[in-house]
Parts: sequence; structure tokens; C-alpha cells
Amino acid sequence: MQVMSYQQEDQQEYITNRINKARLETRQLYSQIDKVKAKIQDTTLLESSKQIAPLSKNAVNLKLLQKLQGHNNKIADIKWAHDSKSILSASQDGFLLIWDPVTGLKLNAVPLDSQWVLSCAYSPNGQLVASAGLTNNCTIYRIGSSVRDDFQFQQRIVSILKGHTCGITACDFVDNEEILTASGDMTCASWDLNKGNKKDEYLDHLGDVLCMDIDRSKGSINFVSGASDGYARIWDRRGASLEQSFFVSNSDVTSVKFFKDGNSIVTGSDDGIIRLFDLRADCELARYSLPRAIQESNKANQTFLTPNTPSPYGNYNLTQSPYSRHQSTASISNSLNSAIDSSGVTSLDFSSSGRLMYSCYTDHGCMIWDLLKAEIVGKLEGHSNRTSHVTASPNGLAVATASWDTTMRVYTPSYV
Repeated sequence: MQVMSYQQEDQQEYITNRINKARLETRQLYSQIDKVKAKIQDTTLLESSKQIAPLSKNAVNLKLLQKLQGHNNKIADIKWAHDSKSILSASQDGFLLIWDPVTGLKLNAVPLDSQWVLSCAYSPNGQLVASAGLTNNCTIYRIGSSVRDDFQFQQRIVSILKGHTCGITACDFVDNEEILTASGDMTCASWDLNKGNKKDEYLDHLGDVLCMDIDRSKGSINFVSGASDGYARIWDRRGASLEQSFFVSNSDVTSVKFFKDGNSIVTGSDDGIIRLFDLRADCELARYSLPRAIQESNKANQTFLTPNTPSPYGNYNLTQSPYSRHQSTASISNSLNSAIDSSGVTSLDFSSSGRLMYSCYTDHGCMIWDLLKAEIVGKLEGHSNRTSHVTASPNGLAVATASWDTTMRVYTPSYV
């Protein structure tokens, strides 16, 4: 038996070495492709927009509409309802809460089976919500046809989607019958909610998938994923096929977002740089990096994380997570170390016009960028701890931020 065990270990080590060698060769080939693509790029977004006047510093006239208080642990994710009339929040206190952003009142509460939640989702018809995290499962809840009319605290679990072998870092509804998930097992998956099973699996990343966004432009069938392999990949949902791939950086890609028309994406990574890629030109068009003065301003007060303090992935000991699988603990530790070394980007979104870009940083809060001029024109302030997420309402009339300080803030233009 011991001889058999040694043979199995040798065979496993041989296969692992071959996989690592293949991954290295793949990276080298991708690097050569990127060099060829860079040679034919003839302009950048900044150069092509020279004739457009920059925004003035007081052009961003957002005021605080409501402070949402009710969670008692840090907020991991927030999503607007598709009609912009309510907000869903997921917190590591073990609850999903639904809020009225105007009055600040709670409309519904969903008790979770685990506090290790990383992502949440709101269905287009407002009848379903989803939560996902370090349990490796995505749970779908029914909350009723009208959240505003049915204030109730009893929810029915519709389905528990099982199949990922690592924690689920992101989830979002495609429509009322399908949901997408991204996981630390290096895959994304689409699920049929009626049957409760996996429809397709998206396999091409060479690292933990950390973020995802669905293209909501008319007629689109694409979504984008970002991973710790440093790549952002565009997928066709219909055939689980890879459409495009962009090398972002040697750091983890922690946030991705489609531009409003679906022709471009922005990526945020642990190196603190935001990059704009155009899908038609198949290249990078612009970079957005915090000025050195802002980066230096927080160095003196920077709070360093240790394995036993709250991390970007949850309030737990990295070496003793009850849900760890093969490389998850190592990957989370690498992400943590990267977050300590620089102020990484945690969340991205656009204004309704697309001229403004909202970006959250681990150490600098939520900045507002002039997308065309690559200049900071404002900041959403007020949180006393890390701003973990920012999202603009679908109707374009509000912006919401969530924080580790257990609160959310909703901002609207001063004329609203």
C-alpha cells in the first residue's frame, strides 16, 4: 500500500509540473501577442480628446441623500434593483438587506446560512436575490413580487447552486432564469435557475477569478472576468467561448466593468492602476493612476493588515479558514500582501453619460475621474473605514457606496 501511495504522489507531482510548465509557456505566448498588438497602436484616448474641454473641479455636484445604517459587520457587496427603487446589500453579519435609498428604511432582510458572503445579486424582476461566498455555493432566495408592499422577514430558498470547488467571488443575474458566478477555482459558470443546474463552464483563466461584469448594452451576449493571472477575458455566454483577452498587469485584477455602450471595459488591479481597453481596437487606450501626492498622503497613517485582522476576503484567520480548498489560502494570502504593498482598486462604475468614472481604492476612498482627461475631479467622502464598493443606479440619478464601517451612503446631484 505504501509503494502505491508513493507512485500516486510521483504521478501527481509529474502532472502538476507539466501543468505549471504549460501555464508558463502560455504566458510567454500571450506576452508575444501583446507586443505585436502594441506595435500597431497609433493613438490613445487622451490624445484623441485634446480638443474637448476638461471638466472643472466643481462640475461634480453630488450631495449626500441618505446614510444607510443597519448592518453590524463590514459590507462586502451592494447591487441596485433594475428599477433603481431599492438597494441590496450583503454583509458579513450574515444578512442580505434590501433598502429604500430615499427614506433609508429597510424593506426586507434575508438571513444567510453563512456569514462568509462575498457577493450578492438582484434579479431583473425584483423577485429573486442571490448570495455567494466562501461556502462555494450560490444560494437563490425568493423575496416576493413587490419588496415595497410585502415587508416580511421570511424568505424561501429557491435553489442552492453547487459545483464550484472554491469560494465564489462574484455573482450576477443574466435574466430572471439564469445567473453567472465567478470562483477561485479559476472558472466562471452559468446556471439554469429553473432546473437548478450548471449550463456552461468558462475555462481559460490560470488563476483565481476575482471579479466579473455582464455587458448590459442592447443585444449583447458577453461578459468579462478578471483574475489573479493578470488577465481580463471577454466571453460569449451562448457557447462558453473566449472572445477576447487582455493582459492587464502582473497584479491581481480585482475589478472589471463594461462601458455603457459595451465597446470598452475598464479594469482595476492591485497595482492601483485603472486601464481602459477598447474591444474594437483590441488594445489599451488609457491609464488612470493616482497622483503621487495622494499616494503619499496616506502612507504615514496606513493600517497594515495581518493574517488575523479583517482581510478583503472576510473576517477570518487566513491559515484556518473552514472553507479553504487547494490554492485558495495561498491565493488570498498573495492578494492580501499585494493590498498591503499598494493601494489597489476594489470597485469601478460609470456615470450615466459615461464621462465620469467612480473608483474605490483600498486606502483612498472613492475617487471620481474625468474619463477623457484622466484627471480626478471629485471624491465621495464620509466613510470612516475602507470603501469596498461603488455603484451607480441604472436610471443614472444616484450613486451608492458601501464600506467596512458597516454603512452605505447614497449620493444624488444637488438639483435632484
